[in-house]
Amino acid sequence: MSKHKTKTVPVYEVVAHDGAFALHRDGRFLMTPAGQPYIFPTQELALAIEQEWRAQGEKIIPATMPLTQLAATAFDIVGKDRPKTLRGLVAYAGSDLLCHHAKEPEALAEKQRQIWMPYLDWCAKRYTVCFVTGCGVMPIKQQPETVPAVMAILEVMDDFFLAGVSCATDASGSLVLGLALAEAFKNAEEVFEASVLDTLHQAVRWGEDPVTQARHAALLKDLKACEQWFTLLKA
Repeated sequence: MSKHKTKTVPVYEVVAHDGAFALHRDGRFLMTPAGQPYIFPTQELALAIEQEWRAQGEKIIPATMPLTQLAATAFDIVGKDRPKTLRGLVAYAGSDLLCHHAKEPEALAEKQRQIWMPYLDWCAKRYTVCFVTGCGVMPIKQQPETVPAVMAILEVMDDFFLAGVSCATDASGSLVLGLALAEAFKNAEEVFEASVLDTLHQAVRWGEDPVTQARHAALLKDLKACEQWFTLLKA
């Protein structure tokens, strides 16, 4: 008579830990890929990530766990080398998407002014950082004080917030858009629209191909995950 082993379902729970909230699996710390314990600043974030783990079947599928992925980024990438993350973000100061405007067609140029300028105006008011805009794809020379000012904005963020800003910035191609999402100046859908403005303008005329549609769906999903991440961090 054959014996069958019964697979046990992991038990996940959020536990208070030194003023923060740890995620346990079967009574032990759940660890990141690099071996760091998942410990979160807010209970709401810990509970949301706990739900991602509870929803997994026999096989863990990282693509279905965007908050967990952001948490791993905070611990294993930002926490391991903050200066590298900061350098990567500051580099956007000279190549931010919102600084590169089109000369033509006029309809696109006007749309860029209408949608992008409110973000740049908000950034100037919120952070006292005024970006120089221009036409073309080459990096635009910014004022000497811009890079130090951007670095000052980012340095005061903790690893969790910085991880979210990094993800939102990389996804949208714009540090200004990443900060706007982080500060809830605009929501994920609005940031998405601004980030793919050029492509959407072309799609109106030529149609959107399946590859672009898939890329846009993935981008919007990432931005929505970042939006949720920031909301839970501020809870």
